[in-house]
Amino acid sequence: MLDAATHVLRAEPATATMQSIARKASLSQATAYRHFPSVDALVTAYHEDVIASLAEHGERSRKTGKELFEHQVTRWVQLQDVHGPVIVRFWSQRGFLERLQAADTMTTLSCGAWDRALRGVLDDLALPDTLLNVARFLHNSLFDPREIMDLTKAAGLPDDQVVRRLSDAFYGALTGWAVR
Repeated sequence: MLDAATHVLRAEPATATMQSIARKASLSQATAYRHFPSVDALVTAYHEDVIASLAEHGERSRKTGKELFEHQVTRWVQLQDVHGPVIVRFWSQRGFLERLQAADTMTTLSCGAWDRALRGVLDDLALPDTLLNVARFLHNSLFDPREIMDLTKAAGLPDDQVVRRLSDAFYGALTGWAVR
């Protein structure tokens, strides 16, 4: 069902219905609803799958510090080419810090996928681990899927330039925040 959702949601992220997803999965609509009570629930599972794949990517890496961070950013940028339109359609309307404080499921999963890399950046920049939430916040702001897709599609930047420019902006923002 998630495979079918991937195809349908990528093709029509703004108009996908449970009926169109069920049709693609060769299931009845009733069967589809037994697996997922709504398109939103299906998209949540889809988004969790994307974040889990990012987390696994980082866990498999032997890299550390900025090198690990940029390794994760490269994968994140690649994922946006495929999954960005779906993720953006269902992006939370609440701010990152509010979601973090509320222990929002997707925010918690995202932190799990990024925290090792973020801590490595803090270490490489000789910044205290107490800035982890600041790093999370700045990362969330700079690496928003909407902005990544804007840079790759509207601005036409190649992935490696998006990774380089956003990573450098992140390092500068984090260092600047720490000085305050």
